[in-house]
Amino acid sequence: MNVLIYNGNGTSLSSVNQTYTTLKAILGHAYDIIKVDASTLKSEPWEETCSLLVIPGGRDSPYCQDLNGQGTTKIKNYVHGGGHYVGFCAGAYFASQNIEFEKGKKDMEVIGPRELGFYPGTSRGTMFPGFVYNSEKGAKAVSILHQQETFKAYYNGGGYFVRPQQYEEVKVVCTYQDPGLCDDEDKVAAGVQCQVGKGSAFLFGFHPEYDVNLLDLTDNDDREQITRDLTASLPKCREFLSQLLSDIGLKVNRVEQSVPDLTPIYLATVSGELLQAMTAKLLDQADRDSIFNDTNDSFYISQITEQNKSGLTKKLEQLSLERESEDKSPVLKILYPSFVLDKDIAKAPQVPEKSLTPLFDLSAFFQSLADLRKQEWGGGAWYRFGNAILYSEVITSTQTVLDKNYNFAQCLPTGLVCLATNQIAGRGRGRNSWVSQAGALQFSFVVRHSLRLSKSPVVFIQYLIALAIVESIRTRKGYEQVPLRLKWPNDIYADLGEEGLKKVGGLLVNSSFVQDEFLLVIGCGINLDNKHPTVSINDVIKKHNPKLRRLGREQVLAHALITFEKYYMEFCEKGMGAWFLDKYYKRWLHSDKLVTLTTHNDEKARIVGITCDYGMLEAVSVDNPKVKFTLQPDGNSFDMLKGLIIKKQ
Repeated sequence: MNVLIYNGNGTSLSSVNQTYTTLKAILGHAYDIIKVDASTLKSEPWEETCSLLVIPGGRDSPYCQDLNGQGTTKIKNYVHGGGHYVGFCAGAYFASQNIEFEKGKKDMEVIGPRELGFYPGTSRGTMFPGFVYNSEKGAKAVSILHQQETFKAYYNGGGYFVRPQQYEEVKVVCTYQDPGLCDDEDKVAAGVQCQVGKGSAFLFGFHPEYDVNLLDLTDNDDREQITRDLTASLPKCREFLSQLLSDIGLKVNRVEQSVPDLTPIYLATVSGELLQAMTAKLLDQADRDSIFNDTNDSFYISQITEQNKSGLTKKLEQLSLERESEDKSPVLKILYPSFVLDKDIAKAPQVPEKSLTPLFDLSAFFQSLADLRKQEWGGGAWYRFGNAILYSEVITSTQTVLDKNYNFAQCLPTGLVCLATNQIAGRGRGRNSWVSQAGALQFSFVVRHSLRLSKSPVVFIQYLIALAIVESIRTRKGYEQVPLRLKWPNDIYADLGEEGLKKVGGLLVNSSFVQDEFLLVIGCGINLDNKHPTVSINDVIKKHNPKLRRLGREQVLAHALITFEKYYMEFCEKGMGAWFLDKYYKRWLHSDKLVTLTTHNDEKARIVGITCDYGMLEAVSVDNPKVKFTLQPDGNSFDMLKGLIIKKQ
């Protein structure tokens, strides 16, 4: 499910960003696009979940310094075993058997063999004169011929592939129209596809992934002509790259989707009293124009029906532009229903008109919340998680809005949920990011956890929410055997038997500490309806039993929150113990699984549970069950229980 882009020493920042942006547009609907460094490629088990590895432009020599040996061996084995590689410019030099770069030019010449050797010959460059390191001064728009069709593409320092017709395993996919500095070949190969064992490698001397709109060509004397040429040819470049990736089996998005504009965030509450209290607190911290400025974002807070005051629209637009120039989001608008508080309104849910939130029914959510609470002991009158919700159709990141704006979060009640249909800057644990699409249930919520709860360590809260999500589905009548499982420490998987395990959800807990309590922001991404990047929960349900109803976002969110709050209250009272762990072990994937402790002489161990102090994985030696180990994750982003850090007891 992953497309990996190398972002190590030597890579050009511009090339990495161009590659990321283009692949996100072409492949982001079906794959998680992740930037990785040399350490990741050398030491983490990325291969099994990788559909494509991309080495972008930059400088080839640092690639060799950081990846030669262990890194290149893993890359070669990955491709030989059926994986796919794309190299742009320096990434193509790096993947050729030999390189000849600026031969005879002092301080520029690079000549020698390369370890990957996907192209079995020589990559020679530069193809066109004028190249300058770390500059666009020598950049050009060059003509590329592909299947009798010509298009312009960005070029800056790349090479050509010498006499590819000599190699049976090499197919020329495009040629340069201008022979450039190559004077001994009629058709000069600009891009090649190399068969490598069961896999393949595409290598390009130019940059079909570049979008001129993201370039600064100030130093280039031909910038106006280059801009015109590359702007006109951008659709053909995208189609060229999309077709090649599709030909090797990747799921390509033929309809390119631009990043959607942010939409207002609507505040809805379970009662008029709560709405009045929240808005009063937020507006008390805002300036006279109702703008609440915080560390990461600024918020404009207003009633839905209130008209902008004279001059305010222009001020908001200007402030948005200023923030965007600082790589921050525009001013986020928080709009709330208008009401006159009376005894009926005080106790009734306050939601915007349904036409404003067509993709999430806030009234249905509050009704589900009320119905489910009635089933709890005493009618669940004291339950509060989900009583307030911030909903946006398109948001930057639910996690960022709550976690990176501390003063704003301090004004919000415990249990407030921030929910979005689409996120354009979703965050995940470590290097991961959830692929944000409309079919996912993606939300974050606030929990304040007192330090005085000494027998209830905050580390276990990630386990509480993970189990709550699984149990909220599997405790429904008829859904008891739906194969949703837990991967330690905080992922949700579908166990599909012969098809294997597929990730359907991920969790993230961020914390800050002030005085005597933790302010926790718990983020959840649950693939409820998308067929990509893996499989959706509703598809798992349908495959398990076609007669079962598909689940809606409103009811899943309400049930998950109530289940979590029930666990959380018991956790605060009792601490961690059998009341919870028995349920957790019933749902997790790891009981009695054998693992090899690679950092402890490859000793075999059997997983027996998690520790009740710090929530680490606990295992016993197979050869000597009296020897115990506690294990903790090492930031591994790619596979299950590999690369654990081990502490022997």
